[in-house]
This record gives sequence, C-alpha cells and structure tokens, in this order.
Amino acid sequence: MSCKSESENLSKNHDPSIPVSLTSFAPTEGGARDKILLDGSNFGSDLSKISVYFNHAKASVISSNGNRIYAIVPRLPGENPRISVVVGDDSVTYENTFTYHTQAQVSTVTGNGETAFKAGTLSEAQVYGKYLELDAEGNIFMSWRDGGSFGIARINEQQNIVTPLYSAASSPVPYSNGLTVDRATGVLTVSHESVKEVFFSFDPREAWYPRQRNAKFSPADLASIVDADRYANFITFCPYDGKLYTRFRDGKVAQIDPDTYEAKIVHQGPYGSQYGQAINPAKPWLLYITLHSNATPVEFKQGISVLDLRPEHIGEGFKRLNAPGGSGFRDGPLADALFNYPKDIKFDNNGNMFVADYGNHCIRMVSADNIVTTVAGQPGVSGYKDGGPIESLFNNPWGVAVNEQGEIYIADWGNARIRKLVIE
Repeated sequence: MSCKSESENLSKNHDPSIPVSLTSFAPTEGGARDKILLDGSNFGSDLSKISVYFNHAKASVISSNGNRIYAIVPRLPGENPRISVVVGDDSVTYENTFTYHTQAQVSTVTGNGETAFKAGTLSEAQVYGKYLELDAEGNIFMSWRDGGSFGIARINEQQNIVTPLYSAASSPVPYSNGLTVDRATGVLTVSHESVKEVFFSFDPREAWYPRQRNAKFSPADLASIVDADRYANFITFCPYDGKLYTRFRDGKVAQIDPDTYEAKIVHQGPYGSQYGQAINPAKPWLLYITLHSNATPVEFKQGISVLDLRPEHIGEGFKRLNAPGGSGFRDGPLADALFNYPKDIKFDNNGNMFVADYGNHCIRMVSADNIVTTVAGQPGVSGYKDGGPIESLFNNPWGVAVNEQGEIYIADWGNARIRKLVIE
C-alpha cells in the first residue's frame, strides 16, 4: 500500500475542469541556469503539457509532481520578469516578479591594437575590423579596411587562426561593409558599394573562394537607383522567404534571389547612410536598420527603424523604434531610449538585439520585450579593458555578431581588436 500510494503521488494528471493555481516560488532572485521551484496546484506531471515562461523567455522544466515544478531559469528574460505557468489551455502568472541578475564578462579574442592587417594565430594577428558575422560552425567573418587595403577575413577560436579570404590594395573589392551568412548552407555574402549590381559570395564547399555575383535588376529598377547614392552598405539573408535584402543610400530596398540573383526593388524608404542591418530570427519577416545623422526625413536620424517585409505590410514603410532627438544616452523602454551613432546590430535566437553604440563606447541590448540596457562598457568613456560589465571598456565599437549559444562578438574598432561578450 505504501508503494502504491507513493506511485500515485509521483504521477498526477492535470484536471482541465479545475483552474491551475499558483502560491509561491523560490528562490525569488537569481540568474541564468539557476534552479527554481514553483509551487501551486493542478500542474499535473506530464511535462509535455507544462511550459514555464520568464516574460517571453521559456524555461526548461525538469520535473513536476502536480503541486511543485522544478525548472531552470532561462537566459536573458528581461528586467524583473514575471513567471507564467502554462498547462494545456490554462495560463496563470505569479503576482510577484523574479529579480534577475545579469552576469557578463568581456574578453579579447584577437588583435593587439595595431591597425595594419596581419594573419596568424590569435595572439599574433592584427585586425582592424568593422563588421562581423558568424556561421553555425563557429567561424567569425570580418570585413576590414586598414587605410591601405581592404578585405574579408575568417577568425576561428577553436583553430586558433586568423586567415584572409580576400584582400586587395584598392577597389573594386568587397569593401569594409556588412556581411551575412545563410546558416543552413554556410554561404557568406558581402555587400559592395562601388557598383550597384555587384556582391561577393564565399561558399565553404569551395573553401570560401570569392565569387563576384551580379544582381539582375530590370533596366527600370537599375536606372531608378540614384548613381550618387548607389552605396549598398549591407546585405542580409532572410530565413522567412530565403531571399537576400540590401538597401541603397537613396533609400531603395532590394530583394535578391541567392541562387539566381534575380533582383527587384521592393520598397522606397528614407534617405541616408546606413551603419547596421539585421533580421530578427524570432520574427524573421522584420528587417532592422540604423541610419546616420544625414538621414531624411529627420525623424530617422541616428535611430533604429524596422520594416515588415511581408508583401501585405511592406507598403507601411519603416518605423522608428527609439526616441527621436539625435545622439544621446538613455536606457529604459525602447521608445524612450537614445543612442549615439548606433552602428552594427544583430539578434540572438530569442529575439534580443545587440547594438554597437559607437559614440557611447558601449554595447547595448534591446530585449525581446523592448527594454534597453547597457550590458558592457561605460557610457561616454572610451578605453580598453576586459572584465565584467562595470570595469570593461571599449573604444568606438563598430561591428557585432551573435552565435547560436548567444555569445556576442564585437569589432572594437578604436582598439583594433575583436572582443567577446558572454552574458547570462
């Protein structure tokens, strides 16, 4: 009888006719990967029917005896997250919030402060990178321009090596512009600002041998791109529709088929020089950009804007997300936040955006629920120092990239180094 009673207690079914109730959770504060116990009733013990969320971040559920859930705190849920328990069609949220403590550490991957590019081991190499991108195999791709030459390099921490994929003393080359990787195929594509149609691709199946790819615009679309503003500073692979997207300085957004390179103009947006572009993997139909101080209309200056690429929404145009007013510094809700020449932007797989805030010498994070925090560097203070978020220093960070594990790589342009930021 004793064994039978114990077995029944370990396997309880959720009763859909009775509401799930919550009582308390412990501990009430902690960080990523910490254990947490959630108390209540009518959870059931079938883990396939139980989900736990810290704001929008999903926790790992380890076990449930019907009245207590054992879970693991997820990474980067946002500030003071609310904990929700979902069982079947029933969703309830604890009244009290959880105090989440962010842990961050900055380290140097490669570079020694010298700006002339030099290949070699990570300790030997010299880098002056602007933009970064990563593939699923852990390769970091960097576009660089050291004043006398231009190129694309591959950095691999595990292999302890920095190697050039392409370099030249003058144009035409794949200039020091944005990079994108289709993480399913590993193909790297690089934008090029000298000729409207020209892009470059690097296929790992061909040992990343550079190939010039010419976008096939219709004569009318090609002629519509203003020659003086032909600069396509970025190109981004969109997993939503499998297309590449680029934007010219005159504001035209083009869609390119990565296989045939058939291309067409799909939107006319605001004018201005561009310093960042990214797709949100959590909502892969959203294209984000950062624009310079020469943007017009003026409400797009030094801001982060978004364009919905879905055909039924693209006509709605770009929408600015952060506060107007030009350069400055302010954390908090994205609608109130200010940046100082925001440059490269990239997302992790949970929809958190990381911003290289060039003029503020720091790395900012826009959480999936649109709260801006400074995660590394000291706002307005330039320098070079590894360590935690309080002591770390940057000097005009320019490029960012995020791997599958959520680790952030930064092209610390003013320090001529590649840095790594791990946040939990």
